[in-house]
Amino acid sequence: MSTKGNANAARVVAIMGSTGSGKTQYLRMLLGKKRRRRTIIWSPKEEMDNYAGLYGGTVVSTAGQALALLKAAGTGPVHIVFKPRLVRSIDEAQFDAVCKMAMMARNITFVVDELHTVTRPSSAPDGWRKLVMMGRGYGAEVYGLSQRPASVDKDFFGNLSTMHARRMAYGEDAKAVARALSVPAQEVQALTGYQWLERDIQTGKVTRGG
Repeated sequence: MSTKGNANAARVVAIMGSTGSGKTQYLRMLLGKKRRRRTIIWSPKEEMDNYAGLYGGTVVSTAGQALALLKAAGTGPVHIVFKPRLVRSIDEAQFDAVCKMAMMARNITFVVDELHTVTRPSSAPDGWRKLVMMGRGYGAEVYGLSQRPASVDKDFFGNLSTMHARRMAYGEDAKAVARALSVPAQEVQALTGYQWLERDIQTGKVTRGG
């Protein structure tokens, strides 16, 4: 299936917030506005989050299983939920492979929950770096969620189209999202309940809600 290369609008969205701040519900609201035909969701807490129920996804735990589903689907609908083992050395390798698959499969909505468990501030798997930098040329739409944004890779923040932030539990996390939002850290630290700040990176416009 052909894509429009860099004519595609970049869609790389960060959704950051502490536990219970509403970030998962916000993601579900975004994904519910328009049904996606092809999704891969990285879901470390699948027992609680049940992303498989969103689109009737198939839960897998190895890159090989994910690849088999993508091959079987061809360019048709496919919904994969990847439940990692929560062993970092294993998960990072699996995550790298799945990111590369998402690029090659094309036209994928790729969601990563708990992004800080598979990337680091100073480094990230090659597949992830390529996906966030070049994914729009492959029709990819990327969402990254984390409760610890200070532990997330800088490549992700450097390629965002939208930064959505909710309340943070730690000062270093508030500072990290404040830089991406281009607002004072105190404004992020003042968020309570389900309040949020969001910046459109292209226009620089910051909106507030909650």
